[in-house]
Amino acid sequence: MSQEKQGTQGRQGEAASGQGDGFVLQTARLGLRPHRLGDIPFMMALNADPEVVRYTGNVAFANEEEAAEIIRALGRQYEETRTGRFLVVERASGESVGWCGLKRGEDGAFDLGYRFFRQHWGRGLATESARACAEYGFGPLGLARLVAYAAIENPASIAVLTKLGFRAIGEEFVHGMQARHFELLAVEYRAAAG
Repeated sequence: MSQEKQGTQGRQGEAASGQGDGFVLQTARLGLRPHRLGDIPFMMALNADPEVVRYTGNVAFANEEEAAEIIRALGRQYEETRTGRFLVVERASGESVGWCGLKRGEDGAFDLGYRFFRQHWGRGLATESARACAEYGFGPLGLARLVAYAAIENPASIAVLTKLGFRAIGEEFVHGMQARHFELLAVEYRAAAG
């Protein structure tokens, strides 16, 4: 799928989700909000690009119902914990550019993750949205620790985590690939920011 078509489908997903921003978090350039069922075209387009999902262990959705089930699961998590993988919207254009957010794992740890359409790589959007999510986790949510995983072969994702102050604490086999395991403690994050 071409980059141009992906961007168009992302905008259609945003338009279908209704008017009104509903942002949980905002940065200078971005708004982050929970996914809605109207975001199915966005989710399908994002996961349809093999380069976008290359280091995630995910594949393209087989059908709209698979994407809808992910959105419903994210909605349940947001209702329970006020966290989830949020849709990231570029505020100036209204375009849906990716997702970013915290997800509670089976072990109870909150994992930071992000994914963006390829045409938006290299613009600092992952770092900007991930920073907003870390501040949300350590601020209003009162979390003491965040974790993240990045495939060893994905230096761009490792760079985002390093910029935020995450430190590598080991390596694990995750989603079928060797990944670096990172953590960020609230005390360390606040000390670096202060």
